[in-house]
Amino acid sequence: MNKEDLIILKEKLSKLNKLEEEQRNLYLKKLQTGEIQGPSVGYASIDKPWLKYYTDEQIKTEMPIGSVYSHLYEQNKKYLGRTALSYYGRKITFDELFNKIEETAKALKQMGVKENDIVTISMPNTPEAVYLFYAMSKIGAVANMVDPRTSAEGIKHYIEEAKSDKVLIVDAYYNKVKSLTDDGTVKQIVAISPAESLPFGLNLGFKAKEFIDGIKDPSTKNEFNDKTQNWKQFIENGKSFNGKTETEFIPNRPVVIEHTGGTTGQPKGVVLSNENINAVSKQSVLTGIDMQREHNWLDIMPTFIAYGVAMGLHLPLSIGMETILVPQFDPKKFDELLVKYKPIHMVGVPSYWGTIIKSKKLAKKDLSYIIAPTVGGDAMDTTLEQQANEYLKEHNCSSKIVKGYGMTEVCGGVAGTVDANNEIGSVGIPFVKTTISVFEPDSENEVGYNQDGEVCITGPNIMLGYFENQEATNAILKKHSDGTVWVHTGDIGHITENGSLFIVDRIKRMMIRYDGFKIFPSLIENVIASHKAVESCKVVSIADEEHSQGKLPKAHIVLKPDFKPYEAQIREEIINLCAEELPEYVQPVDYKFRENLPLTPIGKIDYRALEAEDANIKNKSSERVLTKTL
Repeated sequence: MNKEDLIILKEKLSKLNKLEEEQRNLYLKKLQTGEIQGPSVGYASIDKPWLKYYTDEQIKTEMPIGSVYSHLYEQNKKYLGRTALSYYGRKITFDELFNKIEETAKALKQMGVKENDIVTISMPNTPEAVYLFYAMSKIGAVANMVDPRTSAEGIKHYIEEAKSDKVLIVDAYYNKVKSLTDDGTVKQIVAISPAESLPFGLNLGFKAKEFIDGIKDPSTKNEFNDKTQNWKQFIENGKSFNGKTETEFIPNRPVVIEHTGGTTGQPKGVVLSNENINAVSKQSVLTGIDMQREHNWLDIMPTFIAYGVAMGLHLPLSIGMETILVPQFDPKKFDELLVKYKPIHMVGVPSYWGTIIKSKKLAKKDLSYIIAPTVGGDAMDTTLEQQANEYLKEHNCSSKIVKGYGMTEVCGGVAGTVDANNEIGSVGIPFVKTTISVFEPDSENEVGYNQDGEVCITGPNIMLGYFENQEATNAILKKHSDGTVWVHTGDIGHITENGSLFIVDRIKRMMIRYDGFKIFPSLIENVIASHKAVESCKVVSIADEEHSQGKLPKAHIVLKPDFKPYEAQIREEIINLCAEELPEYVQPVDYKFRENLPLTPIGKIDYRALEAEDANIKNKSSERVLTKTL
């Protein structure tokens, strides 16, 4: 073969290789979009084994294009007479809801709110909070959602960070922001009573109680300054606005800033778009769970968390369900809400079901009306899951606990269980337009089925980024070499050949001993929770005092009431149980029995508070030793 023939052959081979690469890429793209099903290649991001649980119609369904307000309206414009919100017995139809949203939008515009302005909203689940959220979407502004129970300093930080000079807050917490008008940080405040939308009798009773409380203790009575107005004044002022309220839809425009809980680090502002929230809502409907307009929904998750605003509020309302607002949720009274409202659907965190199982009020009640007893936001230990499933079955509920998985950065939810794949310990399969896979931590190397690694997510739910924090954004949103942007969750888990996702633990909760061995607290928690006397358990890391570095596990345990007199005996039984079920290097070095475990405001067990408590005890002990030595 001469030189010219060799050159021609190389050119042909190059073209052939290029063609094969293009065909391969096209094949992979069709696999990933679900257009075709091919042989397994052993990687979840390509095989997408969970798609077998979805119909072709579900796979091909497009995500809504438009604002959350426009999606809500389009879904319900033919059903204006149906009930949208229920608030302490007051029924608010969709017709009234849209009228109230328009009134609120006009009031915001009259207040001076422009497109892309950031307005701080610090409200529990009241109708006014609902009107505000959708009105902000309608006018193209951004709702900076803040928990009103946050410290005054914390609220100030969130306001200053967002450069938000307008605040709408529940009046019970008004004094936390009142002083911010003195230095110009805040220019306008609307203080909103939770009684605004109460039925007449309850409204009258609420105001009478406020009046009496104000006489008994004058410090409880708010004294508004000249920068403050109440809700009625706010709405009345809006009547002067004669312009258009609904803005043109702009893709990827922020609609809300939700703040991470801070249980895994410094809280950050997560910026979510209209498309993010609509995609979570639509994909939740496509899971196959029976969700119909005729159903009702118990909304106990507040709008100042992504889980609450996207799945607790927007999901049921966009379906057209009657959404029951609970502004002040007490987990100990969850049973009372079930008895009173008989909700077909609800979302909550796992710890709520520990309360339900022990409820005397539900002991002989029929729970057959419940279709989707859904939990998310925190890991559910397998013992509690099994107990809850047995409890539901005994009370005539045909559903098992419906588990979900997500995080604020993906708008609250990306996976969930349905009957066909509801395995104990699994958090379900990815939503139909979402891809979840597992990678070696801090790398792009995808691992195979049943191998633990860092759980990563890509899809329409991914946040726009952290508010004015590019460094933190880059640390979690990573573009891989194929151009796909993945959320690196910091969770350790694996995916099975059936597409089920199992979360093992948080990377940040993982302990590394002095000898390099890794310990996952959830492994220990599941063993301890299997003891019949244990009500709840959380394992945290403490310093290894015998070595210059390294962490060791300590178990914090709450016993069931009947077993508390036998603490010493149970301690020995749990120590023996751990010795039998766990490797030697994983054994807890300390067991603390306590009355309860600290919770975050939404009901997650606050392991950071336990770690801080243990660190404080150690520091005080060191101080005593030092004082004694001196």
